[in-house]
Amino acid sequence: MTETAAASAAYKTSWRPSILDTYMVRKLAMPALAVLGVTLVAFLLEQTLRLINQLEANGAHMGYLFGLVTNMVPYQLGLAMPASFFAAMFIVLARLDEESEIDAFLAGGVPFERIVAPLVFVGVLLGIISLILVGFLQPYSRFGYRAVMNAATEAGWTAELDPQVFIHAGPEFTISADEADATGRVLKGVFIRRTTSEGETVVTANDGRLALRPDGKTTALYLNGGLILTDAAKGGPRLLRFSNFTDHEILSSGQALRPRGGDEQELTIPELIGEMNRSDAMIPRRTLQAELYARLVRSLAIPFLPLLALPLALAAKRGRRAPGMIAGAVILVAFHHGVTLCKSLADNGQLNAALTLGGMFAFMVVFSLWLFLSSRKRPGDTPISGLFRRMETLFERRPKVAPAPRYKKGALGLSEYLTRMMLVRTAAAAVALMGLLQLIDLLERTSDLLARGGILAVLQYMVLRIPFMFQEVAPFAVLAGAIFTFGQLARNSELVVMRITGMSLFQIFRRTLPVALAVAALDLAVTDQVTPRAEQALATWLSSTTKGHAKQAPAPHWFRVDGAVVTVKSSSPDGRLLHGITVYQRDLSGALTRRVTAATAAPEPGGWRLREATVTDLGSTRADVISIDAMDWRTTLRPTDTARLFADSYEITSETAYRSLFGKGPIDKSPSQFQTRLYRTLANGAAPIIMLLLALPAALGHARSNRTLPMIFGLGCGLLYLVSDGLLTAMGQTGVLPPLIAAWAAPVAFAAGAVSLLLYAEG
Repeated sequence: MTETAAASAAYKTSWRPSILDTYMVRKLAMPALAVLGVTLVAFLLEQTLRLINQLEANGAHMGYLFGLVTNMVPYQLGLAMPASFFAAMFIVLARLDEESEIDAFLAGGVPFERIVAPLVFVGVLLGIISLILVGFLQPYSRFGYRAVMNAATEAGWTAELDPQVFIHAGPEFTISADEADATGRVLKGVFIRRTTSEGETVVTANDGRLALRPDGKTTALYLNGGLILTDAAKGGPRLLRFSNFTDHEILSSGQALRPRGGDEQELTIPELIGEMNRSDAMIPRRTLQAELYARLVRSLAIPFLPLLALPLALAAKRGRRAPGMIAGAVILVAFHHGVTLCKSLADNGQLNAALTLGGMFAFMVVFSLWLFLSSRKRPGDTPISGLFRRMETLFERRPKVAPAPRYKKGALGLSEYLTRMMLVRTAAAAVALMGLLQLIDLLERTSDLLARGGILAVLQYMVLRIPFMFQEVAPFAVLAGAIFTFGQLARNSELVVMRITGMSLFQIFRRTLPVALAVAALDLAVTDQVTPRAEQALATWLSSTTKGHAKQAPAPHWFRVDGAVVTVKSSSPDGRLLHGITVYQRDLSGALTRRVTAATAAPEPGGWRLREATVTDLGSTRADVISIDAMDWRTTLRPTDTARLFADSYEITSETAYRSLFGKGPIDKSPSQFQTRLYRTLANGAAPIIMLLLALPAALGHARSNRTLPMIFGLGCGLLYLVSDGLLTAMGQTGVLPPLIAAWAAPVAFAAGAVSLLLYAEG
């Protein structure tokens, strides 16, 4: 028996872990962790920013933020893990095919089944982890999230104020202060508004002090130098001025927390089975069955993903793997939403849950096996790749125009060579990561989007989310592009030649810096100008397309502008028509001088035109009321400002932050949020450059050394930077850290660390 035949026989009869298994798992580990880390960081940071605004609007303590984000991790992890696993396998298998390692395995007698075996084993482990997540951790984390949110928003106001933030401590009680100390209880420019069946009561004071009484349910607000304006059913408004006044407010006790178990998504798998066998279960049996089988199907399908990834990644010709990646993404999305549709039909009693969801699982298994077995004879040649080839043939029949030469004759300079190589890999990494984020995002939202308008609604959502996706992946795309570039140079021994000729790491950095600068400039423009407008347009579109009982009436918005306190009940999507406006004009000490209410308002040069207005002028001892059909309101408020306020989008531009901080625009958040946003404008642009610095250790390896450790170090530092930068930014927005330190601490620290490491390596 020849050596090749003996090796083939050994692989056919032995399935215990071998060098091949270890090699494949090690190849898979780093891309899988990197892709999973990037997706988790991106989605969790987005949710963190939304939670900060939600907690701040309810006057809740920011200490609840950590608990909320922690309870979101199991859900986001379960959502991202299958897609990240598939993407990582595709990357690894495509690279093995490019370097002809797959050909070497097959030539050595290693069959397809043996190549995919370690990937299937990893899939089995991930399937078990997924089963633990969806079967045990997610039910408890869902309840934990609800419990923490209930404690944060329903348990009552914490009797602390952030400056210029409006706190709605109850349905009839709104309080705010122009200034507040670090404790949030020593106040200046106090504004309080209560509503009753007869009208409203407005209290303003020069300064005050907040305290929480021993019962923990009542606040005591000691006010100095102010007035009280009260609407009365008879006799018109009454005015009372005071030098000292104590105001008591009973905090809202909130709604009772519903215990875990009333929702099938909060039940573990054993609890679902137990409830199914109970005759007195509160949840219908068909709902419990649909939930149980849907969880099992999604987890059990993960081990079969390698059977899809291997044939799709091994393209028959190099450079044609993009259709395979697209096909894989479509299959994953179709399977996810097929399970969701079957679960919905079973929940409604239209279909049997076991047969429907079991049939979906069987279809996924059969399709995976068919695709895998069909590519055994000719690796990479599948029915799907054949379909794409036929489509390419149709386009190739058109008359071809001779392409213009892309480059001048002659060899490229070293700088141009490195720049072009890194640019291509950075762009590829950005497209791949954006596609992955879009895929995971659509896994959760496609069903809702289809109900809003079909495929066109899905496409519109994807287009509006592209700026945010680019903003999230741009720094990591530079990191991945640089690591791939240095890895390719090391494999070709080009780095060895560069180092032998005396080229330092800083010279390599200088030659690849143009790509990082270009990405930084684009990221800066997208983050500051495009993303806020796209997120605002998305929020407006989602609100306008919400149907039925799910559509909620817009909540009134409070803000400051030109020293006045303003509340608006509703606004048109473009912000050019306001309804239910009340303007509380104040003097320099914060005392109320005039109240203007109007039914509608429309913009005009220099301000707004108020219709059906009622003006209440405050004198020294009395309040006079007059009605006016129309009047002018001179203000710096713009229609774009009101559109942003009612768009439920937390994103703001640097120009908006600047106007709000310097009294030229509306203020509805604490100054720390606007200051952090301004400082972050340039700090965001530094991220791609820092990522390039963190990737440079990968250039220390060469083809015959261990290049894995520098790459892991670079990827790990990149993820750590993203997490640290996001956490510090959140701390700056909440006032825990000074905005300047929060915005620049991570960029400065990581840049200094990377430069120090490179200096040490060069020494």
